[in-house]
Amino acid sequence: MPGILNPDQNMQAQNEMKSNIVAALQEGDTEKFANALVALAGGIQNQILQEAQSLVTNEMSDSRILAERGIRPLTSAEQKYYNAVINNEGFGGVEELVPATVINRVFDELEQSHALLQAITFVNTTGVTKWITKNGDVNPAFWGKLTDAIKKKLDNGFNVVNTNLYKLSAYLPVAKSMLNLGPEWLDKYVRAVLVEACNIALETAVVSGTGKDEPIGMIKDLNGAVVDGVYPDKTATALSDLTPKSLGKNVMYPLTKNGKRKVSNVILVVNPADYWEKLFPATTVLTADGNYVYGVLPIPATIIESVAMPVGKMAAGVAADYFLGVGSSQKI
Repeated sequence: MPGILNPDQNMQAQNEMKSNIVAALQEGDTEKFANALVALAGGIQNQILQEAQSLVTNEMSDSRILAERGIRPLTSAEQKYYNAVINNEGFGGVEELVPATVINRVFDELEQSHALLQAITFVNTTGVTKWITKNGDVNPAFWGKLTDAIKKKLDNGFNVVNTNLYKLSAYLPVAKSMLNLGPEWLDKYVRAVLVEACNIALETAVVSGTGKDEPIGMIKDLNGAVVDGVYPDKTATALSDLTPKSLGKNVMYPLTKNGKRKVSNVILVVNPADYWEKLFPATTVLTADGNYVYGVLPIPATIIESVAMPVGKMAAGVAADYFLGVGSSQKI
């Protein structure tokens, strides 16, 4: 029927747009990235416009119904900001800062909706320029006489990391019809685009970031030869099966750092294609009562699918070891 969208076609189109964004990020093609992101934002905008029109047509303006659709009450600062955008007929030239509450909600939605970001140490570092971390193999606590000097020992136990190094840009095309919907709907659009764009870009950075003007990904070798700011990939270890012996030797043992720490849980990050072709059959068992149970492994591990992981590779590690600090300049 005219005017009725096929959800499957819409989802397929969105997945294709997301794949284009991932490809552009991996290729470092700025123009391709911008075009793909604008296309994704346009698709989200059209969805929201149709949703708003449907609610108006059916006269559903109840606050509870709106809340169920992601339309939340705005703070006075948020109202002021979005009204400034509407009066300006776009984001360009708006001097008002994006309220911190909007940015915080985006970070909350990112973490709640993304398994990989939920697993790692993902921190909102807005307003923070340095982050102190423990130096892996050094124990900053030690026994000694009360008169022993401690400063040098403690200095060796911690690292200071700058958190203001890289910039992630996103594009927010906005139609006049979107502005006409008002501040609440505009807020939903802004958050939806930022969440989707950041989801894709951050996942790619976490998994395969080169280190050049972007974070260093899980598959990169921190001790490898850096060429023009780009870190090389780690040397992969062949994993022929998922037996206790193979996983213990090739996954768990290296993570203990030669017995210097206990490893209680790990994440296995794989491409969806590899998950369904290789891991799913090997980790799914039929129980005695006739039910299938999936994700069964002989080690304490959580499997996470990521389109950013190259096919044929898997990253195994302690999730908390990977730190990603993300902040915002509060300007769109």
